[in-house]
Amino acid sequence: MASRHRSVATIGAVVAVVALASIPLSFTGPEGLRLVVIGPFLLAGPGTALILFLKPRRIRKGTGFEMLPLAVAIAVSFSLALAILLSTAMLYAGFWHPSAAVSGLAVLTLGLLVAVDRRSRREEPAP
Repeated sequence: MASRHRSVATIGAVVAVVALASIPLSFTGPEGLRLVVIGPFLLAGPGTALILFLKPRRIRKGTGFEMLPLAVAIAVSFSLALAILLSTAMLYAGFWHPSAAVSGLAVLTLGLLVAVDRRSRREEPAP
């Protein structure tokens, strides 16, 4: 159980670091670095945070790597869907600012990760 909690914490920390790095890079920075950081974030960041937040029963019961393909598919599909919906809304509203969209998705991702961390601390048994 402790190793599963540790792996969730590690995944959450990696997603949080990439989300935090994508905020300033969405406004300025070398183009290559922006592509390397923001690309993977938009591909999987918000979806990974959602999976960690929801922690579906099938994924919780999965042992080892048997549920990994399902989790990756959900993370990528949710992240891309959210980015597309946000882009479409920005186009229809006449407010086309991709940097603001990336920052907003990063803040949403960080908010979900904070909720995951608070819940895991609350569910942790006392030593």
